[in-house]
Amino acid sequence: MRFSIMQAHPSDAAALAALHALALPPGWPAADFATCCANENRIVLKAAEGAGLLGFAVVQFAADEAEILSIAVAKEARQHGIGSAILAACVAACEQNNISYLYLEVAEGNGAALKLYGKFGFGVLARRPDYYRAGRSEPETALIMRLETKWASSP
Repeated sequence: MRFSIMQAHPSDAAALAALHALALPPGWPAADFATCCANENRIVLKAAEGAGLLGFAVVQFAADEAEILSIAVAKEARQHGIGSAILAACVAACEQNNISYLYLEVAEGNGAALKLYGKFGFGVLARRPDYYRAGRSEPETALIMRLETKWASSP
């Protein structure tokens, strides 16, 4: 599968919202994605094959920290390195912006995501028991994870 990682634009909002709703129901409205794409403190990165959206990540910057607000890969595109490529692009964007720490939150039962984040060096910083409730038969714990970038130890 050949794909490219690039910055998303407000014109991508409908496609981003549609993928988000499928991957992480109920998803965010297209207007929220358009706002994210236009916000100078955020970057929305997308993986695309031609005109087809395969995945995305929304990263928010604040001082010398950043947080991945959402990351998703289309179900049919998983296991092709897209999540790794998107996450690598997020880390590179953090390095370009002198970010010391990159945070994210993930459901404790999301083994595929935990494996990916572990591969990049993210560690569990905190737990939020019974945090996820919507659309689940049982509440699930959220894990707050953090990656220390090369800027964290710089003077």
